[in-house]
Amino acid sequence: MKKSTWLPLALALMGAAFYINYGIEYNAWIKNLPLIIIDVVICVALFFALRKKEEYKK
Repeated sequence: MKKSTWLPLALALMGAAFYINYGIEYNAWIKNLPLIIIDVVICVALFFALRKKEEYKK
């Protein structure tokens, strides 16, 4: 599996683990929505950056 695939996925799962930890509280996901959006944007940007880097190495 390529690094551009597993690294953003691992980061997204780690970020989700922090949000799930607060899932016991009522409407915790609404409080953490900006952080979840930022995490998704970072993971997508990391995916495209690593994919572009792997293409340049070839």
